[in-house]
Amino acid sequence: MSPLDQPPLMERHDCWREAVLTAGLAVFDWDVPAKRIWRSAEMLSTWDYPDGPNEGVFGARAVIHPDDFPSFQAHMTEIEGGTRDRATLEIRMRSREGVWRWVRWRARVVSLAEDKRPLRVVGTVNDIDELWKDRDLARESQMRLQGIVDSAMDAIISVDDSQRITLFNRAAERIFGYEPLEVLGRPLDTLIPGRFHREHHRHIESFGRTGVSSRPMMAQRIVTALRKGGEEFPIDASISQNEIRGHRFYTVILRDVSVRERTRRELAQAREDLRELSVASRTAREQENSRISRELHDELGQNLTSLKMDLAWLEANAPPGSAKFLATIAGMRSVLDSTVAATRRISADLRPLMLDDLGLLAALEWLAEETSRRHGFTVDLLVDEPSGSLAEPLASQVYRIVQESLTNAGRHAAASRVRVALRTIGPEVHLHVDDDGRGLAPEDLRKKGSFGLVGIRERVYILAGSVEIRGDTGQGTAIHVRLPIPVDHGDPP
Repeated sequence: MSPLDQPPLMERHDCWREAVLTAGLAVFDWDVPAKRIWRSAEMLSTWDYPDGPNEGVFGARAVIHPDDFPSFQAHMTEIEGGTRDRATLEIRMRSREGVWRWVRWRARVVSLAEDKRPLRVVGTVNDIDELWKDRDLARESQMRLQGIVDSAMDAIISVDDSQRITLFNRAAERIFGYEPLEVLGRPLDTLIPGRFHREHHRHIESFGRTGVSSRPMMAQRIVTALRKGGEEFPIDASISQNEIRGHRFYTVILRDVSVRERTRRELAQAREDLRELSVASRTAREQENSRISRELHDELGQNLTSLKMDLAWLEANAPPGSAKFLATIAGMRSVLDSTVAATRRISADLRPLMLDDLGLLAALEWLAEETSRRHGFTVDLLVDEPSGSLAEPLASQVYRIVQESLTNAGRHAAASRVRVALRTIGPEVHLHVDDDGRGLAPEDLRKKGSFGLVGIRERVYILAGSVEIRGDTGQGTAIHVRLPIPVDHGDPP
């Protein structure tokens, strides 16, 4: 068709307008010079345009929310004036049901005059109210989540798959000393001392490959972090991961444990100081007991023996017929024998001299025999050669543990047989004391005043060993002790 055969411009526009307005969509066609707007039937049936003439731009005032109309009018004015060739707005319009709904309003210039001023503008109106509701829900959910994250007492930091920080809550600000804008988008290495960077990257990559959703970061250790001022501090941390649209994100929840670690170190040091003090105190006590025991055995024993010899001389040289005199001497001899026996017993209880003179094995044999005599049960003693010649102070402590174990068996267990086994295994000495008595109830282990068991635990503790005490009711009691043998570094040069 030649240009002369084409229909007039207005007719072409009318045909085109008819095609647009009958497309089954909420559309409008604006004849700018005529200041007239044609709206499709779908648009008029959906939105609450007033009855009667409704041709101009201002006809939309009745259907557009008052708060949104100024923005709408400004964009239409710019299009009409030729300073804008298209516009997209999200505004509220009133539906035929009288409800304000969000719409996406689009307009575009499709025809210009010779002076470049717009002749025709077409546009669409799409209902996006559900989208706005979803946005509001998402925004509310995001705000709620942000409130929870910011109110958390622990620091929460998220990073993307390139380990760049995407979330930094208020607790993290307080702990690390950074404002969010200072760290968002920066590598997580910013918060980690340089010497740990490589190890940290390996840890994250390994965790990502596991597919596990979360786990503690420190397997048996405390992780070290770095404050803004360069101060290193210990943290307790856990890490989780998730995947969003093909991208992996990691979230770390951490807590500054500086105070806890300092307290732990101070407590450990205090315990070590107490252990050393206990060792020194018990060593001094053993030495004092040894001195007193030897004085009782030697000096007092010799004096008592001398008195017995004098009594024997008096008895041999008594005048004939002095029965009363001889009876008095016999009474004195009986008291003197009891005193000698008591002196020996007290001396042995303080410290058996054979422990110093003959060694641990001899002292344990004497203890087993003496305990059997006192309490009436049988003691089976098994000691291997290395354990029988243990050196001080370990020998004294092992002797005392066995002594207290046998005393407990005699006083509380009502046992008929006790088995004591002492042997050296590698760098440790293992002691097992088992009886066939009434056993122990769980409350017996926690009973106040059980100083025998407490004494055993204390002695084991000061020697940096371990102790296990078991005893089911009616099944006897078992005490298992493991003690490290001190390393002999030899005499100093």
